[in-house]
Amino acid sequence: MKTIPPIIQRIACVFVISGLATIIGRAQATKSPKVVDDGIVIEDVTVISSERQAPLPHATVVIRDGRIAQIATNLAAGPHAKKIDGHERFLIPGLIDSHVHIGALAPLDDDAVEAHPELLQAYRSQLPRSYLAFGFTTLVDLTTAAQALARFNEAPVHPNLYHCGPAVRTAGGYGAQRIPQDAAAANAANLIYEPAQAKNWPSNLDPQDYTPARAVERVVEGGGVCVKAFVEPGFGGVFTWPVPSAETLAALREETRRRGLVFIVHANAADAWKAVIGAHADVIAHGLWHWPGDRFASVPPSEAREVIRAVAKSGIWVQPTLQVVYGELTVFDRSLLDNPRLAEALPPQVIAYLKSDAAQASARATADTYRQIIAKLHPPASMDIAAVMGIAPARVTASLRIMLEEKVKLLFGSDTPAGEGIGNPPGLNGRFELSRWSEAGVPLARILRAATLDNAAAFGLSADRGTIEVGKRADLLLLRADPLKTIDAYDSIETIFVNGNPIPRASLLPVN
Repeated sequence: MKTIPPIIQRIACVFVISGLATIIGRAQATKSPKVVDDGIVIEDVTVISSERQAPLPHATVVIRDGRIAQIATNLAAGPHAKKIDGHERFLIPGLIDSHVHIGALAPLDDDAVEAHPELLQAYRSQLPRSYLAFGFTTLVDLTTAAQALARFNEAPVHPNLYHCGPAVRTAGGYGAQRIPQDAAAANAANLIYEPAQAKNWPSNLDPQDYTPARAVERVVEGGGVCVKAFVEPGFGGVFTWPVPSAETLAALREETRRRGLVFIVHANAADAWKAVIGAHADVIAHGLWHWPGDRFASVPPSEAREVIRAVAKSGIWVQPTLQVVYGELTVFDRSLLDNPRLAEALPPQVIAYLKSDAAQASARATADTYRQIIAKLHPPASMDIAAVMGIAPARVTASLRIMLEEKVKLLFGSDTPAGEGIGNPPGLNGRFELSRWSEAGVPLARILRAATLDNAAAFGLSADRGTIEVGKRADLLLLRADPLKTIDAYDSIETIFVNGNPIPRASLLPVN
């Protein structure tokens, strides 16, 4: 009998193994799926979550008791389970906006609130629903009062809300330009004593009650997960305000570490960023759009590039907050009022008021104030207003591009609502921020990660949220389009899951 050559034997062996693998694969493919007969079962969905190397297609996700119970490709819903069809759909973690201010009244001004309290009620009722409608299932409020927190959490449906308590303020500085004169007001403002500002300190307040340790204690007492301070000298020369000393920032850093809290600092200028680096803060609450030199220049100079590089080296997280700067353009351009998307964020009666003669008159007064400031900083007064207003948006976008080059750690935060004008509506403002990042060149996968996993990690929430993993809270979004292929996928949200409860997006809109 002729011997079969070794090479032929090996080839035959390969074919046999390949054939067996094919048979086994077909058997597995035709194997009956395991039936899940309780809970919520999302079938045949593509799971996209930043901890995964790649999306998981044709997956089944099971939710029980508000948490993710199972994730597999061989499960099927039984007759007693609540089945949700995920065919040609994409399941992502609920978005986290780590820079909001739920107590702010924008876009309503004080006159509107006083004359029309029903508008304030309508706005507040819609507020949590608008955040959810645009996919934000978790928020971090960086400075708000206990009353606003309670009101928000009492809403029938609302995002999960974390907060920094009352932000730490310097007497006479940003947020405390009018220095509180009694203990109750000073405590509410979380005032901190600065020896260099002793001449401004109310004589009836004991400085020992307003130390950095006491300021952090107030946040802890209110249930905060973070502490916010301000290094804001006056918006690039518009104002002149005192800021916390290096010693105060260091003391806040030490106390927040001892307490296990996140230390976040408002800063948007090159010198302010340097102070934050020196303080070893965890998060910078804004992008960079103020620096010395030519006020008309939109290209970041070497000083800006150097401080961005230093932040990257330090490992401090940055919230670029582009849209808050772009939103300020609405001081002079109110065309957003005619954008149909605004009706998905604000109640119809609020939009009607914003189009009224009373609101238009208030808007003109605000615009006149801006013109006076622009004339002071950018003479002559006849300068093109649109060109001047476009400088800051160009700067903050250019700075973000440098941050990408330098590999700065980015967190998604929208600063909603903030600034003058109507440009920062709840929920929709975060959607605008997503687009601003994309326009600046941030990869889509990184945008998703910054708004989910990275935000959860930076604020100590990753054990419970930020990814789609067994055991985590079922805060999820079901989309009709792939967010790794187009930023417009965030316009295709179909269902929002909050603590496992599925909510059709249409039911969250103001018209309902």
